[in-house]
Parts: sequence; C-alpha cells; structure tokens
Amino acid sequence: MKIINQQIINDTCEKAYLSERKRMNYNIHETLDEDLHKMINAFQPETKIPVHRHLHPSRKETYILIQGKLDIVRYNEEGYITSRSELSKESGNIIAEMLPGDWHTLDIKKPDTVIVEIKKGPYIPFPEIDLLDVKERV
Repeated sequence: MKIINQQIINDTCEKAYLSERKRMNYNIHETLDEDLHKMINAFQPETKIPVHRHLHPSRKETYILIQGKLDIVRYNEEGYITSRSELSKESGNIIAEMLPGDWHTLDIKKPDTVIVEIKKGPYIPFPEIDLLDVKERV
C-alpha cells in the first residue's frame, strides 16, 4: 500500500523549486511499463511544458488538483490558443480530462501547484508528430 501525505507533496514541491525545469513528479506507479500511470506533479510558475497531444484513442489524461492554480490551455492545429480553463479551489474546477488528440499545455499560476495525473502506460516519449510549434505562447 502507498499513502501520499503532505510531506511527500511538500518534498516534491521543494524538488520542483530546485530543479532546472521547475517541475517534478513523484510516481505512484512502480515502473514505467505499468498499464496505468499515477503520479504527483508539482509545478512552479516558471515551468514551460511543451504543447503536446496524445493521439492513441486510449491515451486520455486526467488531472486532479491538490493545491494551487493552473490554466489548461488548448490549441488548434495551426498553433493558436482556442481555450483556457482554470483549475483552482476558487473556480471550483478541480478535475479535468484531456481527450486524445487535444493539443494542450499547462500554464501554472501559483507556486507549489500540485496535481495528480493519471494516464495509460507504458511511458512513451513524445514523438515529433505529437509536439506543436505554436504561434501563441502562454
């Protein structure tokens, strides 16, 4: 059994703060080969997540907000922003599911923003076709 407590979240936030990429994950799953990936992701506002998509029909991503504030920013095929949805306790939006093919990124609005991310495994690095050259940046 694994239990995620506030100390794990605090430690992951500290590692995100100290990291060059300004984000850090704590895997709940044991290996990258597992069928279901569950992880804590901690972000600092300076992080830059590439605009990406998951083409495979079973590659949905679910985000569950634990603390902080972020915008999920969606793009069209031409690289322009089509929508921005806030996840925060204040907005009342705390869970989002990204569908296969949705071009998206996260725009972190508060330090120590933390989500639980759930998606189908195994881990596969993004192929070039799943990264978007955007015209509008967040």
